[in-house]
Amino acid sequence: MTHDFVVDALGVGLRVEVDGMSRDDFRRLRAQWSRVSAPRSRVAAPRSRVTAQRAPSGTISAVLGEPAHGADVSGRDFDEVSVALRQMINLRAIESRREELLMFHAAGLADPTTGHVIALIGPSGAGKTTAASTLGRVLGYVSDETVAVDASGEVHPFPKPLAVKQRNTPRKSIAGPDALGLVDVRAPLQLTRLALLDRREEPVAPAITTLGMGEVLAQVIEQTSYFASLPRALRRLEARIRISGGVHVIRYHRAADLHDPVCELLRRPAAHLAQEEGPAVRDVEAVAGALPPGAYGRQEVDDWIDTGREVLILVGGKTSRLSPLGSVLWNALETPLPLDDLVARAEAVFGPAPEDAARITVQSMLDEFVAAGFVRRNGKDAQGGSAENDTEGDGLPSDVASLSS
Repeated sequence: MTHDFVVDALGVGLRVEVDGMSRDDFRRLRAQWSRVSAPRSRVAAPRSRVTAQRAPSGTISAVLGEPAHGADVSGRDFDEVSVALRQMINLRAIESRREELLMFHAAGLADPTTGHVIALIGPSGAGKTTAASTLGRVLGYVSDETVAVDASGEVHPFPKPLAVKQRNTPRKSIAGPDALGLVDVRAPLQLTRLALLDRREEPVAPAITTLGMGEVLAQVIEQTSYFASLPRALRRLEARIRISGGVHVIRYHRAADLHDPVCELLRRPAAHLAQEEGPAVRDVEAVAGALPPGAYGRQEVDDWIDTGREVLILVGGKTSRLSPLGSVLWNALETPLPLDDLVARAEAVFGPAPEDAARITVQSMLDEFVAAGFVRRNGKDAQGGSAENDTEGDGLPSDVASLSS
């Protein structure tokens, strides 16, 4: 007999069809997802600026027993099915919203009074689920592994069931937030704090260290789902970090140690991180029209920001960070310039170099930028002849580091 229920996962309606499961087990499975069931979402939707999707937009088929042809999820027992179903629903949700929401690989906890949310970011094994199941008994439970935020900073809660390790076995079982006694939050939620979890094996005193954007941006990007698929991804992330007042690294040993640091961070008012001295961010579009002979200009990229210390560029699904010299050259190319002018800009910042060293270094870097797709060049010199254009490099220059995204 087939049983079914509907969940609202990050605003994505999904119908779950289950075969081979007794009525009692099906009730247990459905109860695990009670906080994101469709009727519950319809009640909460008017309180949010984002309206939950009413009708299911997809179906997930689950089978208890021997795998059936075409089934999305299967398992030999109830726990295997529920663990696999949890993973499948999460994947479908984040894939569907990848071009709309900034989604951190993080546990989300909220102040039930203010609706302010902290995202506890970290890779697998950092303690996100344990933190959510422990602190969620006092703070509002938002999510155990996906904190999704829109362009306005509003968090889309995803209080799905949690995967809990079983004693004396590597297997996991699934427990719903109601069964674990986690606090339900319904008020509109706003992301005000970003924190990286630094769990230590040895006992240590809990501590908070606040870092600037340029120091931890790469780590945060690595823990963001489908980062390169999101329009203006770097700018949206930069805005969240500034409102957070930087990224706060929480050192801890046990989940209980997180209570005081997390509550302290949530009590702080949202504050904008001071803009470090540096050029303002411009539109990502390249300068229109043909380049003057011998001039360099920016190529169109997906997004870019200047943290004040370095420039980061998102293009072709990769985020790259430029060296100090590369950042000076990129900012100088707000309007097309010839090589001599770019060498002069570089020497004005870093000082003159002996003989032709500055010219050779700048030329080499510009050629590699052209090869990497950041910069374009008109290969004709001012007299209309062909200028040498060495752009066949082996990829990115040594001081342009690609970050996983």
